[in-house]
Amino acid sequence: MASFVAVKKLKALYPADEAGEAVLRTLGQGELVEITLRRPRNVRFHAKFFSMLSIILQNQDYYKSIDDLLDVTKLAVGHCRTIRTKQGDVKIPMSISFAALDDAGFQAFYDRVVVWVCAEVIPGLKRGDLDDAVEAELLRFWD
Repeated sequence: MASFVAVKKLKALYPADEAGEAVLRTLGQGELVEITLRRPRNVRFHAKFFSMLSIILQNQDYYKSIDDLLDVTKLAVGHCRTIRTKQGDVKIPMSISFAALDDAGFQAFYDRVVVWVCAEVIPGLKRGDLDDAVEAELLRFWD
């Protein structure tokens, strides 16, 4: 199965790069294909999430590493799967990789994390203040 990034122009989709053009060249004239629409993740938004985790880590005393905070975050917002064992149910954090979540799914995950952080991790923190701190952190890396 081949995949490529496409761009919409007027009423048609076109490959966004040479790799996409190469994929389309492999199709025969009139050949039917199935297309799944998936918006690619925004790299900057992914960086924004990890900047937020870094700020949270620096402003609390319980979690000792980004990895621990990331796993607890996934569990807290329900981004996990449950496995039933003889000893009881075990929750396993799921991936937030680019392949696992599209942009809309990551946005929903991010929003749930912000609500949890402001309510449970740093109670009383306002979303606007967290957003401002994250944006300031990002400016150091992206500008």
